[in-house]
Amino acid sequence: MTLPTPPAPIPLTILSGFLGAGKTTLLNYLLNSDHGLRIAVLVNDFGAINIDAQLIVGVQDAEQINLANGCVCCTIRGDLLRAALQLVERPDPPEYIIIEPSGVSDPVSVAQTFQLPELRDHIRLDAIVAVVDAEQFEHLEGANAYLAYEQLTVADLIVINKADLVTPEQIAALKRKWLYPTARVIETSFGRVPVDLLLDTGRFDPARLQTRTPSDVHVHESAAQADHDHAPDHHTHDHSVVFASYSWQSAAPLSLKALQKALKKLPPSLYRAKGLLYLADDPTRRAVLQVAGTRITLTAGEGWDDSTPQTQIVAIGAPNSFDAAALDALFESCQADQQPISIADQILSGALTWLRGKR
Repeated sequence: MTLPTPPAPIPLTILSGFLGAGKTTLLNYLLNSDHGLRIAVLVNDFGAINIDAQLIVGVQDAEQINLANGCVCCTIRGDLLRAALQLVERPDPPEYIIIEPSGVSDPVSVAQTFQLPELRDHIRLDAIVAVVDAEQFEHLEGANAYLAYEQLTVADLIVINKADLVTPEQIAALKRKWLYPTARVIETSFGRVPVDLLLDTGRFDPARLQTRTPSDVHVHESAAQADHDHAPDHHTHDHSVVFASYSWQSAAPLSLKALQKALKKLPPSLYRAKGLLYLADDPTRRAVLQVAGTRITLTAGEGWDDSTPQTQIVAIGAPNSFDAAALDALFESCQADQQPISIADQILSGALTWLRGKR
């Protein structure tokens, strides 16, 4: 009797990188390139709202699993294991898997998950890719710089993204200071990396994982927001690197002008923010907000299609360094119905009232 040949393990790429590096942009470029593969995507975001999952295009909903409200390297690692098992146990499993952890996840812990007995015969770790923000990376300090550098030390490929925002001299200085000599480095803008440099490369080096233990990283709601939402405090152990997350949602349209003013008032302790915005100025399309370091970008996105227009914003920063209630008030002040009536509108309203009174 001839036993059936077991299926080959599915190759997997971990797409890591610190907050705001451009991982989702790179992922979108990759998914919409000519690869000919049926790719499944696991997306982890740091807040209760998975903004990144909503920004991904080029993959069917059935091939995308969203992992929100925690980091896959610690608080929801079990969710990652269950999600991966769901993929490999499907009757028609994907041909390739990409996982985009949150920007504060440790790729060592993520990679070790796929070395567990439940998965190692079904999934083959192909490469760990680290994306670097060429403009903001050198400004990282303290725990942020530590975590961002740790992400680089285990990468099989480092993508220096946003190269168009800096000079060649700045990139050279970045390499000298932060990138270890044996790293393979690619420079790009807007995440445009050729498919054959990212998929099925066989670059994963297990020895890199053995050089250090996982970093102890944790993300939780800010204390102010936890009190605001009456959420119980479930954090009972210390962590070497701790981040606080914040989220805000609203069904009321926002004023673009008011929002632009509000974004300039964000506290510097917020390292990263992103969101999908419902603007009164352009209600048929969602606007996309990206805040990375000192850079704020607001772009027009896709239409709302069948989804209900609403604003969703998530942010992450240093623990106990920002007031969630104050942020709520700041964003609520941007609602269009909270804005003063312009002089032109007042004049027009008065003219119409007078005309109607004469009829």
